[in-house]
Amino acid sequence: MGRIGVFAALGLCLIAASCMSAPVKTIRCRMEVYGNEPHTYLGIRSEEDDKVYAVYAPGKEAELRSLQGRTLEMTVRFLKQSQGYGSLFLKDGTVQVLTWKPALEA
Repeated sequence: MGRIGVFAALGLCLIAASCMSAPVKTIRCRMEVYGNEPHTYLGIRSEEDDKVYAVYAPGKEAELRSLQGRTLEMTVRFLKQSQGYGSLFLKDGTVQVLTWKPALEA
């Protein structure tokens, strides 16, 4: 393995470690879709602090997009590094969605 391979492996380990150590929290939020077709991206608006976070959910985008406008309880990991297209525009941070369910109305 050459130098490039070693540095690439080290970089992947650092990214994985930063994701693993990021805090996990369950939040109540509203799923939102931002942008204009064909350049849309997912975000959530937290009811707790009214911040808007970019959603990083590879392979789950279509299902989450269908929940637009709904209030959900999500278990998310707050990422230290920006991930995905939406993180270019939504500056409150990026979350990786782990689980979700419809929120019970208060």
